[in-house]
Amino acid sequence: MLSSLKAIQKVKQGDKEVLRQYKWLQYLYLTKEKNINLEQVNSLEGIESHPVLSYIERALTILDNSTRVNQVGKCIIEEVLIWSDVAKCGSPSKRRYWRERGFQLGIHNIGSAQIYAEEKKNVAINQRNLAQEELVFTLIYTHGLTGQFIRGEVRYCQLEPLILYMNKNTIVNQDDMYNILYVMNQCIIEAVSPQIWRDVQEEVKEIIGSILSGKREKELSLKERIKRLRNAAIQNGENFDMGYEQFFKDEKLKALFQIFFRKTDMWYVESALHDFTLEEFLKIFLLIYQKVNPLTVKQISFEPFMKDIYYDYKGKKTINLYKKRIIEAYLKEQMMEKLVAGHDSKNDHVELTIVPLDSLNENIGVAFAYSKAGEKLIEFCQEAEKSPLYERAIILLYDFFGFRKDGFDRLQNEQNYLTDMNNAKNYKKAIADYAVGNKMLDIGAGGGIMLDILSDSHPKATVIGIDISTNVIESLEKRKIREKKSWYVKQADALQLKETFALNSMDTIIFSSILHEMYSYIPYKGIKFNPEVISDSLTSAFEVLKPGGRIIIRDGIMTEPKEELRQIEFKLPNGMDFFKRYVNDFKGRQITFEQINKSTIQLPINDAMEFLYTYTWGEEAYPHEVQEQFGYFTPTEYKDVIHKVIGKKGKVLLFDHYLQDGYGEHLLPKVKLMDASRNVVKLPDSTCFIVIEKLSR
Repeated sequence: MLSSLKAIQKVKQGDKEVLRQYKWLQYLYLTKEKNINLEQVNSLEGIESHPVLSYIERALTILDNSTRVNQVGKCIIEEVLIWSDVAKCGSPSKRRYWRERGFQLGIHNIGSAQIYAEEKKNVAINQRNLAQEELVFTLIYTHGLTGQFIRGEVRYCQLEPLILYMNKNTIVNQDDMYNILYVMNQCIIEAVSPQIWRDVQEEVKEIIGSILSGKREKELSLKERIKRLRNAAIQNGENFDMGYEQFFKDEKLKALFQIFFRKTDMWYVESALHDFTLEEFLKIFLLIYQKVNPLTVKQISFEPFMKDIYYDYKGKKTINLYKKRIIEAYLKEQMMEKLVAGHDSKNDHVELTIVPLDSLNENIGVAFAYSKAGEKLIEFCQEAEKSPLYERAIILLYDFFGFRKDGFDRLQNEQNYLTDMNNAKNYKKAIADYAVGNKMLDIGAGGGIMLDILSDSHPKATVIGIDISTNVIESLEKRKIREKKSWYVKQADALQLKETFALNSMDTIIFSSILHEMYSYIPYKGIKFNPEVISDSLTSAFEVLKPGGRIIIRDGIMTEPKEELRQIEFKLPNGMDFFKRYVNDFKGRQITFEQINKSTIQLPINDAMEFLYTYTWGEEAYPHEVQEQFGYFTPTEYKDVIHKVIGKKGKVLLFDHYLQDGYGEHLLPKVKLMDASRNVVKLPDSTCFIVIEKLSR
C-alpha cells in the first residue's frame, strides 16, 4: 500500500501524530474548507467533514491498484496527488498566510503548485532532487487541465508548461511519461466519477499524445468550446446548435466572445450555469465582460456562484429557484444588443458582482449580490417552504418581485406537479383506446405522459401537446430533444384554439384532468370558478375538431342529488382541526357544515367529497388542493353543458363515472363516512370519462 494511503488511514483512525510528519496531510485534514465541485454531490448537508481528503484518498487508491506505471512513476504520481489540492484546504491562519504571499488559492492547481514549491524551499538544497521536483511542480501546476480542456473550461495553451517540460525532460523516457500522464489523469477523473473516466479516456489519450509530440496548436473553436461548457444543458434537452446559430449570427457578439474566450480560462462553469438557458449563459458572460478589464483578466472562477446557487431541498441538493428566478428576471431585462454595446439595465434586487482573487484582478470570481429585501425574501421562502401554511404568502412575494415566468409558474413545486401529472398513467391509457385519426391534441400536456401514450398507441398520428405555462413548455421541449420523442408541443390557450389551429383540423382533442384546473385557476371574465370556462373550452375544441373527430374528457364529477348529506367521523385526533382549516382556506365555494360532536361533522355530499380529496393527500398537497375544485358539474349538469355546446352537430358516445382507485384505501385509516342516519356508506363517484363525437356533415 502507498505510504500516503497508510498515513490517511492513521489520521482517520485518530492518530493525529502523523500530521506532524506529513505537511500535505496536515493541510488537507486541519481545515474548515469544503472546496469541492458540487456536480457530483447529492446533498450539501451530506458532504463529509473532509471531502477533499476523501477525494485524494480515492485517487490514491486508484493509483495503488494500477499496474500501468513502474515504481518510479507511482512515486511521482503519488507526490503530485497528495499536493494537488492543498490550496483548497488549510487552516484559516495558514490560508491568510498563503494569500499574503500572493498564492492563487482561487485557482487551485496554481495555488497548490505554489504551496508545494514553498514547502520544498524549506528543505536543505543538498537533500533535494531538483529534477524530480521540477517534474512534480509542473504536473501539479497543470493538474486537472487535461480534463478541464475536454470540458471546454481551459485552453489547450494552459498545458504549455508541460509541453515545454517535455522538450527538456531527461529523467523519464517517452513511454514511461505517457503512462504517468495517463494514470495521473485516470486517478484525477475516475476519483470524481468512474463513468466520466470511461467517457473521456480516449480523448485523454489523444491529448497526452499531442503533449508528448510537442503540439502547441490544438485550441477548440468558439462554438465547440461553448458547446462543451453546455454539455449538461444539452443532455437535458437544450437545442444548442439552433441556439448558437440564432445568437452568433450577430458578428459583433461573436467577435466579443472570440476575443474573450481566446485569452481566458474558466472554472466551475458547467456546475454553476447548466440550469440557465443559453441566452442567459451568454448574457452572464457579457455582463462579466463589462465588469472586468478584458485586456488583463486571465482566469474566471464561477466557484462563488456555484456555492451560492445550490441548497438542500427536502434533503437533496438542488438549484435554489428563488435565487435563480430573481437572476432570470434580472437577465430578462438585459437586451443582448445593448450588452454588446456595453450597456446594462440595473435591477433593484440583484446584480452580477466580481470577486477579486488576486491583487491585479487577473484572476476573478463571479457571484450575484442581492438587495437586503431580496435576501430577506429568499430567506423567508426557504424557511416558509417547510410549511404549507405560508404558500399564499410566498406566491404574493413572487408576484411582488416579479420573478414568476407567468401566472402558472409553480416554482419549487413545478417538478412535483409534472410528476403528479404523469402518475395517472394507467388511467390515461384508456383514453388512447378512444382516440382516432391522424392528428391528436392534448390540452394541458403537463409532464407529457399523455403525449407518450398517444404516440406509442398511434405511431402514425401527429401528436401535439399545448400548455399555457411557459415552464411546462420549456420542460417538454427539453424532454422531447433529450428522449427523442416524436410529439410536438407549443404554448397555446385552450380557450382560443382557433388562434393556433385551423378550424376542423383535429381528429382527437383530449382534456385529461385539466378542465378542473382551468375552472379553478383562470379568472375567466373576471371570475375564478366560472362554469363558462368549461363550456367555452369545449366550444373552442369543437371548433377545431374535424367532423368524425372526438373530444375525450377525463376529470372530476359531482354526485347527485346534491342535497344528500354525509357525516364524516374523524379517526385521527387532528382531523377536525384540518377540516376547519380547510373550510377557511378552500377557494372553490363556501363550505357549510354542522358539528355533531367533537369528532364528527355533517355536510352536503359534494362538500364532503371535495374536502376528502384534500384530506386524502395530506399536508404537502394542501396548499394547491385548497386552490382547486375537482368536481364542478353533476352528470346531469355536464350533459346539459355538452348538449348546449354541440347541439345537433355532435353526439355523446360514452358518458361514464366512477370512483378513482386509491381514495378508499387512503381514507380508511382516517375517517368513517356515513349517511345522515349514521349508516356507513361508500364514497361517491369522483371521476367522469366522456367521449364526444362531431357528426359528419
